[in-house]
Amino acid sequence: MAPNLFEKRFVIVAGKGGVGKSVVCAALGLVAARRGLRTCIAELNTREKAPLFFGKPPSGYAYQEIYPNLFSINILPDPALREYGLMKLRFERVYKLVFENEAMKRLLKVIPGMNELFLLGKAFNMEREKRRDGRPLWDLIIVDAPATGHGVSLLRLPDTILKVADAGPMAEEVGAMRDLLLDPRRTLVNLVTLPEEMPVRETFELANQLEGQLRMPKGFLFVNGIWPELLSETDQGLVTALDAVLPPSEVRARAGVEGLAQMLERRRFQEAHLTELADHMPWPRVELPYLFRERFDLSAITLLADTLVSQLQALEGKAA
Repeated sequence: MAPNLFEKRFVIVAGKGGVGKSVVCAALGLVAARRGLRTCIAELNTREKAPLFFGKPPSGYAYQEIYPNLFSINILPDPALREYGLMKLRFERVYKLVFENEAMKRLLKVIPGMNELFLLGKAFNMEREKRRDGRPLWDLIIVDAPATGHGVSLLRLPDTILKVADAGPMAEEVGAMRDLLLDPRRTLVNLVTLPEEMPVRETFELANQLEGQLRMPKGFLFVNGIWPELLSETDQGLVTALDAVLPPSEVRARAGVEGLAQMLERRRFQEAHLTELADHMPWPRVELPYLFRERFDLSAITLLADTLVSQLQALEGKAA
């Protein structure tokens, strides 16, 4: 059954680099904000994209409202460490004594996974943040996870740390992170792919790890960049016949026919991978169209958001 994505509080979007994870995060954020959910897109130590989609400048390690009810932040390791240190130690002077001496700085640099732990820790703490009246600061946090390999390492990090240190304050914090990642009431992991060979292979591998080793609650498979079905099989045959009889002198007509033929071939190529995904990965699937645009702005994100709404509603209808 398709889960209700917008009933969760911690939504992770993962996949191979270049498949459009950030675009999907932006579209999901827009849908959530329109539903009245105070939402934040958390990018992790990367070149910011979310603000740019909404015509806003990058804001770094600071919450920025990029659309009514929708915010973004780029979580960076150094300010995340500082925020955590001050939260636990409470005093600037004590924080500097503990974390800003050269020995500690060198130690933190050589311990594997520390930067990733600070990134995950900040995202985790966002889920715990409260407003003055005691309500959660965020109704929904959308985490734009790193590309597949780094993303898996990040999600596996709490388990890895707890195998080494299973007691003490750090273990308590990391244990709470792991509890959040494994909690199906709060968390949902979604995958994004393209209908192409390498992204599909990596998506299968990532899905196997999520369902096996990581045991995290699975959400939706977003298949991005799908080319339109332009013609029926009969009409495609006519295009092939036309290409065969057009004389070389008809330059414009031949260019148009060749361009159309290439688009049809592209769709056929994608169709094979769509079938493979349907046969071997029974996740609830949302298909997003390829947008023929030079750049993605609010109008593009709005179009994808509208597509998301219609397909999610269709999946909910099937589940009912």
